[in-house]
Amino acid sequence: MDTSNMFDLLIIISGIYLIYSAITMRTTGNISGGALVSKDVDVNKIRDKEGFITYMFPKALFMGILTCAIGLMGIITTEYGGPAYISLIAFGGFIIVLVLFAVASNRAKKMFIDGVDTKKK
Repeated sequence: MDTSNMFDLLIIISGIYLIYSAITMRTTGNISGGALVSKDVDVNKIRDKEGFITYMFPKALFMGILTCAIGLMGIITTEYGGPAYISLIAFGGFIIVLVLFAVASNRAKKMFIDGVDTKKK
């Protein structure tokens, strides 16, 4: 396994962790710091935990699945000699979704943790 495959494996592991965090959050109602909220946030002081979980669960699950798929695609392309442009296009799409996930996380922080309503009136 070469260096690019190790990087892709790390991407897959981070996707699995994000999926695990989302499912654990949904089933237990506990939000773990690090994956879905910043480690500086006291999860016990979240104003609307249920709202946060409802808002972030599908986004985190989708992001985790997409992250695993991108890592797997990178390994397959490297190992079996697929066209490199496919991985490049997929990675570009991944970056776009990552930015959208960051925006959603920031919005969730404002709505459910900081107490600021971000909905337009």
